[in-house]
Order: sequence, then C-alpha cells, then structure tokens
Amino acid sequence: MSKRPWEPTDGASDFKRRKTGESHDTPPSKVVHVRNVADGTKEHDLTTAVKDFGKVSYVTLMPRNRQALVEFEQVESAIALVQYAKDQEVPLNGRPAFFNYSVSQTIKRAGNVGAAYQEYGPNKVLLFTVLNPMYPITVDVLHTIGQRHGEIQRIAIFHKNGVQALVEYASAEQAATAKVALDGADIYAGCCTLKIEFSKTDRVNVAFNNEESFDYTGAVPNTGRPSLAGGLGRGAPYGAAAAPGAYGGYGGFPAPGTAAGGALQPSPGQQFGAPQFDAYGAPTGQGQFGGAARFGATGAFAGDPGAVVMVYNLDPERINCERLFNLFCAYGNVVRIKVFVKKLGSALVQMDRREGASNAIRFLHDAEFMGQKLSLSFSHHAVIEDRGLVGQLADGTPAVVDFSHSRNNRFQSAEQSRKNLMIAPTKTLHFFNAPPDATMEDLKAVFTNAGAPCPINVTLFSKKPGQKEERSKQSGLMEWTTPTHALEAMAICNHVTLTPAGAAYTLKLAFSLSNSKAGGAAGGAGVNAYGSSCSNTGSNLA
Repeated sequence: MSKRPWEPTDGASDFKRRKTGESHDTPPSKVVHVRNVADGTKEHDLTTAVKDFGKVSYVTLMPRNRQALVEFEQVESAIALVQYAKDQEVPLNGRPAFFNYSVSQTIKRAGNVGAAYQEYGPNKVLLFTVLNPMYPITVDVLHTIGQRHGEIQRIAIFHKNGVQALVEYASAEQAATAKVALDGADIYAGCCTLKIEFSKTDRVNVAFNNEESFDYTGAVPNTGRPSLAGGLGRGAPYGAAAAPGAYGGYGGFPAPGTAAGGALQPSPGQQFGAPQFDAYGAPTGQGQFGGAARFGATGAFAGDPGAVVMVYNLDPERINCERLFNLFCAYGNVVRIKVFVKKLGSALVQMDRREGASNAIRFLHDAEFMGQKLSLSFSHHAVIEDRGLVGQLADGTPAVVDFSHSRNNRFQSAEQSRKNLMIAPTKTLHFFNAPPDATMEDLKAVFTNAGAPCPINVTLFSKKPGQKEERSKQSGLMEWTTPTHALEAMAICNHVTLTPAGAAYTLKLAFSLSNSKAGGAAGGAGVNAYGSSCSNTGSNLA
C-alpha cells in the first residue's frame, strides 16, 4: 500500500515540513505547530493566545527555533485555529505567529519508567542540559536533586554548549527513574529548567573532585583541590536559603536569596519538547540562547545571557563603571556595566560567561570596600540592555559603559586565562607593565595622586640580564595594611595610564598570595622599600 501524500517518508521530510510550514497536505490534528514565536514567550502566553479556540491539554516550547507545539483536547479546536489563522493574525507577545497542523497526533509526554527504559535502552548515564541557568549549578546542586531517584556514582559539569552535565547512576533502571521524574522540571522556581536525555557514553570520567566534577565511589583520591563546603548532597547551593522540606520529595530549591520553595515541580508547561542537544552533547541547532557564538564578527564578547551580577552597598560618590571594571576583570571578561543613577549604591555587571559571574560573586561577596561590605548576587536580568539614553554619575562619567572591546579584559584566550590567579582580595597586589625606569617612590605617588590608599611596602623585581626591551617593563609586588585598602587601590588605579617621556604604559594590578618581602626573593634581587613616606611628592610618571 502506497503512502498518502501527507505521510512523511523519513525524519528529514518531517523536519522540512515543520521548518517551511507547508500544511496543505497535512491532515487535521489535535496538535498545532506554531512558528515565529517571540523570544521570551512562556507557556502561559501561548495558552492565553489560543484559549478562545478550545481547551489546551499540553504545550511544548522550542525557544531556540522560535517554534512551539500546542495540543488541544478536541481536533475541532485545532481546525478552528488553523482556519482562522489563514486570514487573520493571531498575535503572540506582540508578534504575529503562524499556525498549521502538526504531523504528530499527540505531543509526547514523559512516560513511565518501564517505557523510558525500553525506549532508550540500558544506559546508566544521563545528559543534563540546564536551560535558562540564572543561578550557579554545581555538583552539589545536581547530586542533591538526583540522589532521590537512585545512587549517583559520578557527575561532571561542562560548559561547551551552555550548562550541561553527565550524571552516572549505579544502574540503568535508576537512571530511567530519574529521567522520568526530573525531565522538564525547574531546579529553581521559574528558571534552571532541566532537559534530560540518555547519554551514549556508559561512564563518566572524573579526574578530580571539585564543584564541577565529583566521584562519589571514592575512586578519585584527594588531589588537594578545593572540596565542596558543607558536604556533598547536604548543603544548599550558593546563596540559597533552604525552606522547610526544601530537599524532600519535590520541595525543590528555593531561589537564591529567598525562602520560598516550589521549584522542581514538573508540569506540562515546563516540558521544553524537542531536545536542545543530541545524546552526544552536540548542539542540534544554533547556540543555546539563540546566538551562533559567544563572539561577534568584530571579536567583541557577546556574553552568555544570565551572566549578570547585581552589586549592592557601593559608595555612590566614589564608584563608577571604570572602577567596577577594574575589580571584576580579575574574575572574567566584562561585557557591560551599569551603575544605577536613581537606585544609589547599586550596579549591574555583565560578564561574558556565567563562570566569570560566579567567580566574582564567590570572591567579592561580603568584601569590605570603600567603608561598606559588598553584596553580590546573580541578577534576574539576562543581559544589560542598551536603551540608548545614558545618564551621568556624580563624577560626570557615564552610568553605562560597554567593555566588550576593552583590551584590558584578561581572559581573551586560553593562554591568558591560565595566567590569571582567581582568589579573594588579599593585602598584596602584583603589578606589571609599569615603565622600566619606575622607582618605588614613583609608584607610590601614582596611588597618592589618585586618592587611593598608598602601599606600605613595594618590591621591584630585578630584570634578567639580556632581557629584550619589549619585556623590560617593570613588575613587582605592593603591600597594603589590609585587603580592604588593596581592594580600593585596585579599583582606583588598575589600568591607570602612565606617560613618562611621552610613552604610554598601562599599569595592571592583580591580587597575589605572596607578601612583598617574600615576593622580592622570588622575583630576583628585589629592592624593598619599607616605611618610606606616602606623602604626595609628585611623580615623573604622570
């Protein structure tokens, strides 16, 4: 018996029909395929837009492709919608959407454990993809939610295509149970949605235990790398205030900084439909958030949506975008900064990746800075939008600055990234790229003239004999009385331009674990300056 015209012969035909919207040969179905879905559309928006045509039983969003599937309870409802949409616009979030019959008669739901096991075969490793990751995802978070459904042996988180993880259970049956229970659920209410697939690999390789990989079998020895605070599978994720019963059943995690539960409650509206990535972890289309790559044609950082940090307790009279950049660039590439003009003492900092935002929160939260204790958390803003109008701060500088093209971003290549030591503020700063003839008094005067705390000790590293001219720039260590003073000095004087004899040198600063006296020995026959005056004596570097 030959196929009817509307029956696809293979998966490619089905995809083509969905992509082009050809529906003249497709028979009526309770499932309607929706195209041109506006960015940011939620399941509620879609059901509201089509509710007048009949009762909706299920919705699946495919945000990357700007498509969706809507299943009505009655096929007559789908027919009415498709017929109406041929002649009339059906607006969806202010944008006309296009509707035609789907080749599917129903939208696939998460089945029972037996069905999932039979369909995907005996595999104990799951591929977790976290959609809309607004908060940090660590192995502690994944272990806590996953251990309810079986014994987890290993977890490895990676960021090649957004936030993904391989989670290995003790058996394939346990993995199937976890998939059915967690697929489509939110880790935190309204975000961090889990898309779970069976992986093609049957074992997760873990080289060492830290926040992004862990072997729970004890096979990986202690390597001296940082372990997770609070114990794995017990502590709340960073910034979370655990509500009663938050880790029992489907209590889920409260959103960081709140005490409200309610996450991890799968519902039809939370199922994202077609997988965003294949079983190997490779992307099935463009980037997770709609972009093809993290870098634009000009080489500027486009940034990962959700990598925005909210900063509170700033001194509105002394802070500006440049000074915040001088601090945050130590933890990742900075895309854009906005200091609020009306909401004094607060700012938004957008990093190019969530790792950078997470590092900044980890190391700068609660740090003493300009007389106040900094408060940092992930913002609900996906990006800092460019609205065209830019206000001015108290010092006359713009309230919004784009740093995506800045040459002072320090993580623009793998080689650069390896050279950056990310640590909490210390009282010692490593300085480099200073003029070759700079003296200790010259360098101290830079801070005094800028109104920053003056270092109490300065160590100049000796130049190696025969060193090339382009590598003869001065470097060394500076020490302050407290990390608070060093942090303030870094914010004010990092990337200051020094111009002796008409030449231009950009002084760069970074936190160091050394002290100035020990660092001098490490850098060669260092010259120490202890107890010398920090008065404003001027500088030939100005």
